[in-house]
Amino acid sequence: MSTRIDIPGDPVWRDGPRSPSAAEIPGGARAAEAVSGLGFPDIPRLELDQLLIDRADDVLATQGRLRGLLRANAPVAGELSLPVVLRQIVSVTRDLVGARYAALGVLGRDGELEHFVHAGMDEELAARMGEFTAKDEQLAIALAAAVGAAIANARQFAESEQRRRWLDASAELAPLLLSGEALQPHALITRLAAGAADADFGTLAVPHGADQVIVTSVTGVLAARMMNQAEALADSLAGQAIRTGKPSLVTGEGREAVAVALGAGTGPLIIVPLAAGEQVRGALMLGRLAVRPGFTETDLGMAASFAGHAAVAMELARVRADQITLAQAEDHDRIAGDLHDHVIQELFALGMRLQGHAARTDPVTAELVNGYADIIDEIIKKIRTSIFGLHHPRAAPGGLPARVMEIIDEHTAQLGFTAGIRFAGPLYPGPDEAMAHDILAVTREALSNCARHAHATAVTISLMLEDGLITLEITDNGRGLGTPARSSGLSSMRRRAERNGGSFQLTTPATGGTHLTWTARPRPSGQEQ
Repeated sequence: MSTRIDIPGDPVWRDGPRSPSAAEIPGGARAAEAVSGLGFPDIPRLELDQLLIDRADDVLATQGRLRGLLRANAPVAGELSLPVVLRQIVSVTRDLVGARYAALGVLGRDGELEHFVHAGMDEELAARMGEFTAKDEQLAIALAAAVGAAIANARQFAESEQRRRWLDASAELAPLLLSGEALQPHALITRLAAGAADADFGTLAVPHGADQVIVTSVTGVLAARMMNQAEALADSLAGQAIRTGKPSLVTGEGREAVAVALGAGTGPLIIVPLAAGEQVRGALMLGRLAVRPGFTETDLGMAASFAGHAAVAMELARVRADQITLAQAEDHDRIAGDLHDHVIQELFALGMRLQGHAARTDPVTAELVNGYADIIDEIIKKIRTSIFGLHHPRAAPGGLPARVMEIIDEHTAQLGFTAGIRFAGPLYPGPDEAMAHDILAVTREALSNCARHAHATAVTISLMLEDGLITLEITDNGRGLGTPARSSGLSSMRRRAERNGGSFQLTTPATGGTHLTWTARPRPSGQEQ
């Protein structure tokens, strides 16, 4: 760190009162000659007296300057906030040497100008520094020493406060994740990290398929448009952090690409992986606007430490959830058996009796009774879905229904409600990974479109496998198709259906809203695509 103070001298400033010489007093020279003629030949004694008077004046002036220097040091040394310290330094230095204006430049650790504070000048004069006297320079140098210490203290205080914010964020995050109270862990991590870093925006991206990353949470108004955006794993900043497992302070082209996406200038960006051991669960990006102080390597280190803590906490939470799931498995199996062996059989028998009764009654009554039987059939389907959930809980790795439920959870905050779900058919273990990836991508795209454009208050999802055909149906009660905002998204859904031997259809039901039907035919085991 280097500090430079430039203080121009004021041409009207004087060191202090000085005793005039005999030549400066009107008639003084003649009076001196007269005195000389009166028999006072000891001229060296008069010169000595004058010299002593002049030296005394200099001592008094120096004492005044020293007292001023001490007064100037007091407010500077007593403050820890760096911006306040800089303003006080400029103000007291200007007063101390009687300057018209003063300026202070502080260099950062990279050697670039980090702060520039001035007083008494307009912007045109800020770059033009005047001359100052040797005495002024000595005072400025003495004060600069105190300034350097004050700036170092302020920086240390700022770093300690920053470290405290990160520790507080970690302390708040871990209990929420481990207790299971955090319904949206990604959103919680992003919000706490942005607050600790004093960032203007933040995003969290996770791996999506084999070659993409997708943004699952954002904070800050500027980053809202980035939610659910997918990028190539190989070309994105988040993908680089996930692939390498290394944090980075991004400048240059990477920063410019983010600035274009945000529609605003940004300073250096922090990108840190959420890594627990060798497993990287995602990447966190934090940024500030270009008009604010940029992030430093110290900021990067603190953010990386927080991200590591978050990843470990998420992994511990997952392990704990698995333990709870295993502990509940026996009860789930018992409940599922009771539902299948007793409840469904009794409801099925009731439906058969109602249909038999309808056949023996008049048409009006028969229609009414058959309606009741249809309701019973729907209840049976829902119970079967519940039985499937009991046998194959959400935490089951790789299961297609569990992964669909995860996507529903991810979009709950955007939708403002939880989408309904119904499964039917032998979906476990499900289709091959390529087809499962397409099903999940279509589900994600449909829910994202609904959240952004449909203004719906309810969404239902149905996924079933019947007669060798997988059918995904998504229905909402929003404002209908209108003009699709992203034709590329619809085209992608159609291509995914066609390459899996299925079809894609988008219609508007009579009651309004949108109904999506997407089908695919699973391939026999071992058959290549």
